[in-house]
Amino acid sequence: MIHQRIALVGFMASGKSTVGRALAKALSYSFVDLDQWIESSTGRTIPDIFTTLGEVEFRRIEQAALFDLGQADGAFVLATGGGVVTRPENREALVRDWQSVYLRARPETIERRLDADGAVRPLLAVADRTSTIRHLLEKREAWYTEVSSHTVNVDEMDVPEIVQEVVAWLSRERGRA
Repeated sequence: MIHQRIALVGFMASGKSTVGRALAKALSYSFVDLDQWIESSTGRTIPDIFTTLGEVEFRRIEQAALFDLGQADGAFVLATGGGVVTRPENREALVRDWQSVYLRARPETIERRLDADGAVRPLLAVADRTSTIRHLLEKREAWYTEVSSHTVNVDEMDVPEIVQEVVAWLSRERGRA
C-alpha cells in the first residue's frame, strides 16, 4: 500500500530529522519530528521526560503520538525517535499506517555524528558509549528492517543523495501501484 505518510526510522544520529526536512521539501509534504511533537505537546524536553518520568512513560507518550499522527490527514514525512521500534505496537503501526524508510548507519558514523552534534541523548549518558551504541543497534536492527519498505545505507552519502535515493524509490513504488 502506498501512503502519503512517510516515516524515517533508524538509530539516533542516523539523519532522520535532517533528511526528513529535506525530503518533505522535495515532496512538498509537511515535516514532523516526533520528538519535537512530544516536547511541544507535553511542554517538557525529552531528557526531562526520561529523567523525571522514566523511559517506560516516555515510550507510552511516544506511542500515543505515533498512533495519532498515523491517523492524521495530509501528506507528511515523520522523523521518528531511534527507539520507536522497541514496542511491538509501534512496529505494527509503522507497517500499517506509514511507508517507512530505514536510514542505516554504522556505529562509527553514529559516534562521529553524536560527537559533532553535542545533543543530550539520555540512553547514551553512560561510561561506555561505544559499547552501548553497538548493543542497542544490534538489538534494534531487525526491528528497523521489519518495519521498513526500503533501506538506505547513509554512511557515505550526503543529505541530497539520500533524498534523491528515497524520491527515486518512492517513484518506482508509486509506478507499481
